[in-house]
Amino acid sequence: MRRRRHARLPPASGAAGGDTDALQTDVMRFMSIIGLCLMAVFALVQGIPVQEQGKPAPPAQSSPAARIRQDIKAQQQQLRELQTELHTLQSEKDRTQRVLTVAQQHLEQLAGQTRQAREQRDRLEGQLHNLERQLEQGRKGLVDIEQASMQEEQDLTELRGRLSSTQLQLDHSRKAIEAVKQRSRQQVASPVIEKRPPPPAAKPVPARQGFVLRFASDAALDRLVTTGSVKLYGMADQQAWQLSMNAGRPAVAQAIFPGWFHEMSALTVPAHYLHSLENAANRPGQASIVWGVQLPAATKAAIASLAKGQQAGALVIQSDGQVLLEK
Repeated sequence: MRRRRHARLPPASGAAGGDTDALQTDVMRFMSIIGLCLMAVFALVQGIPVQEQGKPAPPAQSSPAARIRQDIKAQQQQLRELQTELHTLQSEKDRTQRVLTVAQQHLEQLAGQTRQAREQRDRLEGQLHNLERQLEQGRKGLVDIEQASMQEEQDLTELRGRLSSTQLQLDHSRKAIEAVKQRSRQQVASPVIEKRPPPPAAKPVPARQGFVLRFASDAALDRLVTTGSVKLYGMADQQAWQLSMNAGRPAVAQAIFPGWFHEMSALTVPAHYLHSLENAANRPGQASIVWGVQLPAATKAAIASLAKGQQAGALVIQSDGQVLLEK
């Protein structure tokens, strides 16, 4: 009998299920072949005549028996080879099963990784959707801010125009007020405090017409300036300097030009005030200085009350701010 050759199955790598089915088919085929061989062997063995002991077999009948024995040996040899091949196939089957198990584990791992990747993809898609929605809201907010900024810029431009117009009007008003003040100072005659030398004894004092305003003494003026009741100014070329008393000594500071004042003659201003203004920084020329005082409201009211119904007299301001009328 000719030996049948069967190709061995290669190790399974991917399609483990198909390799297992093919292996099982080959095993069943080999088992069928072995069964047929055994049936043929049993039939031949039963047909061999039994030789009695001590009697040599006839020469004519020994030739078929020898052939049968040779066939049996050949069948047995083939059976052993088939069994060996069957064991080999069984080993291949076990190895294929192990490979299939490993592949199944890898497949499960890949399935788990795929599931995790899908979950992560879904989560990232959700985050991306939220970010896109926030971006859209931010764009809308930016558009609103830009529109509001443009509106505010327009309002600011309009306010700047109004401010410029108001500033021009204010400048014109200031110039008009300054002109009115200048005309008022030129037209309104302020009381002048005069110091006159005593008349000679032989000559009588001439009669005085109108009112003369003066301080009782230099000390009275110093006291009122120290307490701040009276403000003393020296003015020239629309500039003003305020004179005050600091620790018993006169002090000079540049000030805003007063809106109103009572003009004083330079002859009635105490000498220490004159020297202080001469020594001050940015001092004006002495020829152009105009001296004036601002009196408190009570003093002005007292002067108005005393002068009411009178034609002339000397209004003398005391150190306590009281006013006396000397006729």
